[in-house]
Amino acid sequence: MIINILGAGTWGTTIGCLIAKNNPNYKINIWQRNQSKSQMISSSRQHENLPNHRMPENINFTSNFNNLDGESLTIIAVPTSAVSNILSSYSFTKKTKFIIACKGFDITSGWLPSQLLEVKYKVLAENISILSGPNHAEEIIDNKPSAAVIASTNEKLAKDLQKLFFHRNFRVYTSSDVMGVQVGAAVKNVIAIASGLCVGLELGDNAQAALVSRGMNELATLKNLYRINIKSLYGLSGLGDLIATCYSKHSRNRKLGYLIGKGKTLHESKKEVGMVSEGVNTCKILYDISTEHKLNMPICNEVYNILFSNTNPKESIYNLMTRSLKIEN
Repeated sequence: MIINILGAGTWGTTIGCLIAKNNPNYKINIWQRNQSKSQMISSSRQHENLPNHRMPENINFTSNFNNLDGESLTIIAVPTSAVSNILSSYSFTKKTKFIIACKGFDITSGWLPSQLLEVKYKVLAENISILSGPNHAEEIIDNKPSAAVIASTNEKLAKDLQKLFFHRNFRVYTSSDVMGVQVGAAVKNVIAIASGLCVGLELGDNAQAALVSRGMNELATLKNLYRINIKSLYGLSGLGDLIATCYSKHSRNRKLGYLIGKGKTLHESKKEVGMVSEGVNTCKILYDISTEHKLNMPICNEVYNILFSNTNPKESIYNLMTRSLKIEN
């Protein structure tokens, strides 16, 4: 069996290693945009961000789409902002099955990745699945126990992929709530930026815990708009991912918020993080969504104000703390 992975970042590479080790007879093709980096990984069998791990021999790295089998199972592991551009160059068929392993919204259309595939690229819903959960690549590749969820409206596809990924240190659940799994995974990145701001501003554990729990409430605010099962938001791709991203040292979004809390600009913070923080684009989309639909998402809106309206983080904290008094739920 041949599997294509679009994206050779730490996540795409880790997914490739997980599948390759579970299935030594499979051939894994990982596409990397940069030709020199692709050649370097191929020759050294090491990824620059995963230096202690040798890539299995059944993984092939390439920067040429022609080296990929467009009819094979394809895993999308590039930043969400790059999905549309890359799929425009990728040759696939009506039979190609996709796993979406990125989190966020398409910045141009405001669609979730599955919506982008269905509407713009005419991919059948039955050929789309989502891989999500509290999954830091650095821990999975070290064989530390982790869990994830595979969501698809195609029950057979979900169960087949569950078996593909399952490992004694990587437990996989299935779900039919494609929208719910994506919404939780996207919104938690914005809350993680706010969590990092709390740490950078040294606001204390009470403030961070309050922010994360109220952030969970903002995920739930989107339940009716996307017609999702509230249980999905309290599952691995929602609450689970929210906890991991808000508190982990591996979280890029948390680190971005931390650096801004320490006084750095958005540009400086993005440069220091060095990898894409999906929460930056996501908070733009959420700001527009909450405004258009009159949704109450004060934390996400204040993150937007800090990142794009030059609001002082301390002023945003004041705004959140002095809002009108309410019933909790």
